[in-house]
Amino acid sequence: MQSNPQIRSLIWQSTFLLRTASLLVPKQRRASWYQEWHAEVWHWLHFLAESGRLNQQTTLELVRHCWGAFPDALWHRFDRKKTMALFEQRLRSARFCMGTIAGGLIFLVLITGFAPTIRSQFKPLPFTQPERLAYFSMQGYFSRFNEESLFRDTARWVEHSKTVEAIASYSWYPAVLALPKGVVRDFSARVSANFFQVLGNKAELGRVFVPGDEVACPHCVVITDRLWKSQFASDPNIVGRTFSLDGRESTIIGVLPQSFVFTFPEVSIWMPPHWDTSTQNLTERTGAVLRLKQQATLAQAGKEFHEFAENSGYGRSQMESFTARAHQGTKLYLFFCALSLLGGIALGSRRLAGAKTSQMKLSRRDSLRWWGFFLAKTLLLLAVCFVAALEITGRVSIMLTGSLHPLVGPASTWLFLVTAMIALSWSLHDQGRRCRFCLNRLGHEASVGTPGYLLLDWWGTELVCSDGHGLLHVPEMKSSWQEFDQWVSLDESWKALFEHEQTVSAP
Repeated sequence: MQSNPQIRSLIWQSTFLLRTASLLVPKQRRASWYQEWHAEVWHWLHFLAESGRLNQQTTLELVRHCWGAFPDALWHRFDRKKTMALFEQRLRSARFCMGTIAGGLIFLVLITGFAPTIRSQFKPLPFTQPERLAYFSMQGYFSRFNEESLFRDTARWVEHSKTVEAIASYSWYPAVLALPKGVVRDFSARVSANFFQVLGNKAELGRVFVPGDEVACPHCVVITDRLWKSQFASDPNIVGRTFSLDGRESTIIGVLPQSFVFTFPEVSIWMPPHWDTSTQNLTERTGAVLRLKQQATLAQAGKEFHEFAENSGYGRSQMESFTARAHQGTKLYLFFCALSLLGGIALGSRRLAGAKTSQMKLSRRDSLRWWGFFLAKTLLLLAVCFVAALEITGRVSIMLTGSLHPLVGPASTWLFLVTAMIALSWSLHDQGRRCRFCLNRLGHEASVGTPGYLLLDWWGTELVCSDGHGLLHVPEMKSSWQEFDQWVSLDESWKALFEHEQTVSAP
């Protein structure tokens, strides 16, 4: 048997915990609550001592049991049944639904660094007079052509142009970088030596290309801020460092500002054209950047360069302004958001119209609350899908490959479409399971009918508003597309059945 001092010490510790926990119990029940707990602990401790089982393990079990007195005391302070009913009522409320979705959106924005991809779409373009810049691309009768011809032809066209004062060609493709951290697969672009002058950009560190670098510095490269930070640890002495690019020793002469974003964000390395090599590239990866003259319009430049392309055998061509190209992605997502919202309104109106075939009488105020909640909830869900699709895909690509893969754009589009459809479906389902008056989620789910006689009699599920506003019948098997969930408003004669529920759910 254990020594009496050890038992006295454990009793004293247990008493201290129970006395502290008893302060949470209402005063009128505190004494009886404490006596019950103290007697239980006292008998437990002496039983362990007399049976020779009082050891370190059983002592820890006893201490954990004493700590359990605190939640028990809290349930005496706050009625368990009322508290759980109130908590469940809050979970079913429209306010909790909106708050949860809004909180998820805020959390998503915070973990992505305040959605930099979306913010960049609304920032001014990081170019000098971007309204005078345009893209020119060839869509000929072939999928590949020699990029050397593109660089030479565009340089010749600008000499005869009446609408363009400067032009620079580009051609981008996958590249392999041999760096101290290992081999990295990224994307590089060959550009005319005046490329950054046409755009109006300067380097954050070092310099950009100048006319003549294609001959004087053929192995010089300019890198993006993202590559500088991810692969070179933001080395302030980066200018002059060399690394292997596609098996060629290349020298870094500059780092672009963080704000620099070209139409192809996956490109991390820029270099002058190599006249000693003949490279065939895909038409969608090549093109030219044009700076229009002051009085020239995009349509005039497009017509003029279309003739140049036709005469050079390139076939069809396309001219597009920088501003329109930069914001086309956001416009596409916003279009799908609007389309999804309109589709949700149309489907929701059909379901509400079906419910009107029963005894539902909604006032103008109740109708506005119903539709306002549905629209706000759907917009928040679409906003979550919008941010997730644009921000997460790019970060996943950088984490897995160290760069922005060209499939990031299509992947984000498909992710948005899929998540938007899921969000819209859930929003409609949730809306259909809410009370038409208080917008709380319906409960008291019960199956009704006779399953064995399904073809002769209906069978489904009934859900009831805990405040007694109405009852929703959901058919298990819809005999036709015109059959809807049926909502029945309950009159004052039903009020007595829900008085207890209202008392429990009251704060």
